[in-house]
Amino acid sequence: MIKVNQLEYTLMQTYIEDICGIHLEKGKEYLIESRLTDLVIENGCASFQAFHSKAQSDSSGKLKDRIVDAMTTNETLFFRDNSAWEYIKEIAVPLLLDKAEKNKKVRIWSAAASTGQEAYSLLMLLHDMAKVRGKLHLLDKIEIIGTDISTSALFLAISARYDAMTIARGTPPDKKQTYFTQNGNVWEFDQILKKRVTFRQFNLQNSFVSLGKFDLILCRYVAIYFSEQFKRKLFSKMAQSLNSGCVLMLGATESLRGLSDDFKIRYYKDAVLNEKP
Repeated sequence: MIKVNQLEYTLMQTYIEDICGIHLEKGKEYLIESRLTDLVIENGCASFQAFHSKAQSDSSGKLKDRIVDAMTTNETLFFRDNSAWEYIKEIAVPLLLDKAEKNKKVRIWSAAASTGQEAYSLLMLLHDMAKVRGKLHLLDKIEIIGTDISTSALFLAISARYDAMTIARGTPPDKKQTYFTQNGNVWEFDQILKKRVTFRQFNLQNSFVSLGKFDLILCRYVAIYFSEQFKRKLFSKMAQSLNSGCVLMLGATESLRGLSDDFKIRYYKDAVLNEKP
């Protein structure tokens, strides 16, 4: 493993925050060393300083994407956090289908979608309830967008193919039986239904204007990696991207307190809801 000195750590720390927003505090040198050493060697660099120079001079953007992939934590699972999914199943999904039934367009954003489990979890619940209502055509009025900065994570999300360990983490048996097909050691999500989710690469540091307005935003377990300053900007932009009366959901351990006054905090059972007035 190639060691990083203080100057190199500062250079890589600034570079990484600039390209993807991840804020590395003092004492995280081991993350740079453990996650990037292979890339340093692969690119023929003898030090992190040389690697930093090569990354900055790479006009193709390919090395930048490799660095982002290495530094991002793509930890996710189907139906992560029971409290959040209780709210989504019992309150959000019926409301979204009601809006679609009024012939209105419904838009949902899974920000930091990683390998797609969150977006597909939501799609399964929408499909279940639309089927119960006998109105599967309502799904035609619902747009689910999943974005992530990691190209490798998005590749897996778009393929909708997961190994047995991934499926075992959080996937209810009935959902596994209904929506997945086993092919050797791989489980494929319904290859027709998956087309109802659109995945695209997106950097949360960029303007949200091109994304439009949403009726539900899930931004879970990503802001924890950002600086306080970036969090304030991020949640301000998300407030502008939400329709009035709609909800932004964060991870179970996350809070907007001290970061944003644009939302009204309310609760559903154990779930914390950040509602735009």
